[in-house]
Amino acid sequence: MSEFDQVQIRPAVTESWARELIGVHQVAVYVMCGGGHLGRWAAENPSDFYIDHRIGRLPYGREEVLRAVATLARIAQANGFNPNELPCMPLLHSFGIL
Repeated sequence: MSEFDQVQIRPAVTESWARELIGVHQVAVYVMCGGGHLGRWAAENPSDFYIDHRIGRLPYGREEVLRAVATLARIAQANGFNPNELPCMPLLHSFGIL
């Protein structure tokens, strides 16, 4: 997992991101990974997530994705979730677009 300044994100994790919003963060990480199996894995199992050499292009840079996933793991941990096994990500439907 990517290393970054834990002190910088600590206030936001402990004060701003409530337990009820974990699904919103999961969807954001899912989208940043481009969806699919990789996105679901990042959203539901952030502490074990990695991007190997077989992954081609991502909608966001690898470092940005890894930082977002690491932040999701910290949010989950701060809110009493196990970052190895988050709840299932909210289902995404077609939103009426066929």
